[in-house]
Amino acid sequence: MTKRLAPSAFSNATDRVIRWATDHPKIVLIIVAVITAVAIAFIPLLRVDVDFANYLNRKDPAVIAADDAKERFGSQIRIIVAIEDARGVFRPETLALVERLERAFKDLPEVEDMDGPLSAQVIRGSETAIQIRSAAPNGKAPQTPEDIATYRELVLSDAILNNYVVSSTEKAFAIYLKPNDDVDMVSFAASVEDVVRAHETEGISFAITGVPYVNLTLQRSMKQDLGLFLPLVILIIIGVLFVSFRWTWGVLIPFAVVSLSVLWILGAMAISQVPITVVSFILPVLLMAIGIADGIHVLSRYHEALRDHSDKRLAILDTMSAMKRPVILTSLTTAIGFLSLLYAYMIPQRTFGLFTAIGILIAMILSLVLIPAILRLIKPPVSKKSAQHRLMGKMLGTLVRRAIRYRWAILGGTLVLSLVFAAGIPLLQIETSQRAYLGEGHPAVLAMDRLDELFSGSNQVMVVIDTGHRDGMKNPAILKEIVALEAFLESRGVKKTMSLANVVREMNQRFHADDPAFYAIPDDQPMIAQLLLLFSFQGGSLGSLALSDFSAGEVMGFHALQTGKEQIALVADVTTYLDEHFDGATVQMAGPTRIQASMFSSIARSQLTSLLTSIVAAGVIVILLMRSFSMGIVSMIPLLFTVLFNFGVMAFAGKSLDIATLMISSITIGIGIDYGIHFIERYREELTRTPSQSLALIQSAQTAGTGIVYNALALALGFGIMMLSAFQGLHNFGLLVAMTMVVSAMSAFAVIPALLASRKQRT
Repeated sequence: MTKRLAPSAFSNATDRVIRWATDHPKIVLIIVAVITAVAIAFIPLLRVDVDFANYLNRKDPAVIAADDAKERFGSQIRIIVAIEDARGVFRPETLALVERLERAFKDLPEVEDMDGPLSAQVIRGSETAIQIRSAAPNGKAPQTPEDIATYRELVLSDAILNNYVVSSTEKAFAIYLKPNDDVDMVSFAASVEDVVRAHETEGISFAITGVPYVNLTLQRSMKQDLGLFLPLVILIIIGVLFVSFRWTWGVLIPFAVVSLSVLWILGAMAISQVPITVVSFILPVLLMAIGIADGIHVLSRYHEALRDHSDKRLAILDTMSAMKRPVILTSLTTAIGFLSLLYAYMIPQRTFGLFTAIGILIAMILSLVLIPAILRLIKPPVSKKSAQHRLMGKMLGTLVRRAIRYRWAILGGTLVLSLVFAAGIPLLQIETSQRAYLGEGHPAVLAMDRLDELFSGSNQVMVVIDTGHRDGMKNPAILKEIVALEAFLESRGVKKTMSLANVVREMNQRFHADDPAFYAIPDDQPMIAQLLLLFSFQGGSLGSLALSDFSAGEVMGFHALQTGKEQIALVADVTTYLDEHFDGATVQMAGPTRIQASMFSSIARSQLTSLLTSIVAAGVIVILLMRSFSMGIVSMIPLLFTVLFNFGVMAFAGKSLDIATLMISSITIGIGIDYGIHFIERYREELTRTPSQSLALIQSAQTAGTGIVYNALALALGFGIMMLSAFQGLHNFGLLVAMTMVVSAMSAFAVIPALLASRKQRT
């Protein structure tokens, strides 16, 4: 028989706390009530942040470059409104609609600047003068056929406006709205949407995109998901608890523990001024699904203890004495799985991991303190095994008996499957774009796709050129390098570019009586300076194309490249090109495309670090608290199989790792090990009662196994409801975690008994 290890100082301290809570239940309830009241008072202060720009690692060189460009040249954030008319946009009715829209957008207090089909600036020239004006005189829509024909020729022949404010197919217009720096972007997007809805017209379709509008749709999708998830997870928890215990308090006590954990952690987030994000908004749902486990196992054991003790207090203390170590072990390992996300690239993943881990530890403390306090105050249930529990125990016992009998086949099969799943890992793709997370059918993605089809693309690439001295951007050599850069960008899939060089070439052509031969950079810098001075005197605006002293400028482009690999390749090609050109100037990429490429590379590294950290940390804690190296390793083996299963299924199913599914392996490490811990802890206890290893394994399945089944059921269903999410990333996340929970639980009843049965029993 296995001897019990002497209790540690930590175990003794835990016992004292549990005894105090059991003997002073009303004080415990008062303390819990006070903390809950404080948390609830702060929850209204929680804010929502759906802006991906705030999710980035501010120390990333790509982010630093973007922040520096924003500080020097201003924000490049825009909302783009596309107006599509399959009959053609150069119709009086469509042009009149655009005029009304532009006027309405100008009246919005949040709008700082606007480029539109009628209001965008154009450069016109003759033999005697150059004029810079709006594309349509005074921004008024042309009405007569002659005026419309003149306007059409003007915008389609303009190198800057064509495929920018008007599509080359002549089927769509686009209006670009720049918000003031201090406005709430989500509110701004809602105002723009209201204007569009107020101007809806039969035969005209609209598409809205841009960061503010994407953020608005994200916020709506989050509210939609939460409104669906929370009621469902509550129903699932209540249902599982009722089926498990068929006792009112058996439902209320665990439900109270997880509900309080959620309230406390939301209060802690509010106090810490940590916002709700597109990652962390599922925290309440996850915490309820995960936190219910301790209550299920404790109450299952309490029912057993009542059959051995007529004294309620002794039954409670016996229950908590047996359950404190598995409860602490499983909570710590689960918390470690989430804490490993502190190595993640994106800030929301880190805060999600941190506060979920804290929430799990809160649930652990409440399970060890609040549950015995409540049990002391209520009438104990009639303790008898239901036919349902007897049947489940019999089935689990049969399963373990067969696992023992066919242990070598099970272990061999597990090894073969592990190798198969491991072979699929190289096939995994990482795709962390908004598109991958949102899914192809999300409204924001559909709008981006429409813009990509109609115009030059919705993704922006920027190159910052800094000459380091005043008027450096007027140097003909620099401007000719910019022209060459634009040609290079276009050869790499960037469909539209804008730069100071374009303005200079346009001015030079207009200055020379609109002769196309002069659409070129003059060789003489004083001539360039004269053209730009004339441009300024005529009221022209360069925006972010150059600083006021012409020491630095930007080249901006639009592309429709979608996958991470495509964007990484573009950034690599452009970076190599810049390293070989622009002598005498500092040149670097900035903006969304470079940030996306950096994210793809950084997230892969951080995911590997998180995974290895969670495996090592969970293993060390299990070994230390179990005080058995061999048992710790046994509990980890099925877990590693589950991780390989997760990656293998994703690879063979063609699922990409996105910002949600990247977290699965670390979470699986933390949660999946729980089943093994509960089984092994009960197995060690059973070995103190019987010399038969096989009987101890079967008894463990018939006792602790019931709690494991209901725990796995709650988790699988709790995560499974995320398959209903509006976000494709969360849909995949929910499906895969639910599958891994089932596999992990099955491993506890098959792989662990097979492993233990294959070892020589120690006496």
